[in-house]
Amino acid sequence: MKKRLLIATHSTFADGIRNAMELVTGRQDSVSTLCAYTDDMSEVETPVREIIDGLGPDEKLIIATDIFGGSVNNEFMKYLSQKNIHLIAGVNLPLLFELVSCLNAPDTKKALETAVDNSREQICYCNLLLDQACPACDTF
Repeated sequence: MKKRLLIATHSTFADGIRNAMELVTGRQDSVSTLCAYTDDMSEVETPVREIIDGLGPDEKLIIATDIFGGSVNNEFMKYLSQKNIHLIAGVNLPLLFELVSCLNAPDTKKALETAVDNSREQICYCNLLLDQACPACDTF
């Protein structure tokens, strides 16, 4: 089964984060973007429906959206009953690196669970690292 990754966000964030990802990974032909609420797109229902309707019977679509509960994410939530749709909210660059590797994984669900867990570990309040390494630094 062929897998594709769609980055779907408000405004042009999807294009920007894809460009940043491809700076590291190289061009990813299986990755596309949906930039909602730009000059070209005033609503998301129609383009989302067109994307879903355009899926072939042998395709899986992994969708990464920017905000859980946001309008873009909520529109894709309507299609989760389809077994070939996988939706992840909270896209960031470490997550995209992980998701690209999921495109070849035999067990999509397990790979996506691992991808989300691994990308969570990349979120860090770095000041705490300094505080732990040098408690005296807090006196400055």
